Amino acid sequence: MKQETSKNLTECPRIEIAAYIDGELSPREEFDLEIHFAGCPTCAAELNDQKKLLCALDFALENEKEIELPENFTRIVVANAESNVQGLRCPRERNRALMVCAALFLLVFLGLGAETSKTFAAFGAVTDQLLAVGSFFVHLIHDITIAGAVIFRSFCLQFVFKSAVSAILLGICFIVSFLIFSRLMSRRSRF
Repeated sequence: MKQETSKNLTECPRIEIAAYIDGELSPREEFDLEIHFAGCPTCAAELNDQKKLLCALDFALENEKEIELPENFTRIVVANAESNVQGLRCPRERNRALMVCAALFLLVFLGLGAETSKTFAAFGAVTDQLLAVGSFFVHLIHDITIAGAVIFRSFCLQFVFKSAVSAILLGICFIVSFLIFSRLMSRRSRF
């Protein structure tokens, strides 16, 4: 009898009871669970207990009066938050935060246990892929820059040194741009 009860407890869908109450199950799963409730007094009692708990919570929350906040509540919260943040600016607080982060990392590392190698392998694979994409974009920008420089150089050699008029126009553009730049700088210094 005892062995049958322990076997029944391991086979009972305890997790699905909450999903049943919340209406998260499909109609077929609800039907199967209702059939199970009809034959299992332990699960039926668990269902009733959870329903009673929800009713008690609903009753307690409905009778709760709303909390009235003072008019200057926002100002008080902001002032307290700003004063608490000022402590993070000192080096001692930064060192404490760094130590807490290191301790949390160590706890996560220890918590992973045997899964550590798999986690780091997955992290390494993602890092390799991100580095490959970053390397592609760096090479793309480099190649575009080199191509633009070659085109600009060949264009300038043909344009500037083949005619005296183009050299004079380029000189005039340089002088005009220098004057405009100096005027903008003088305006900027006034403000």
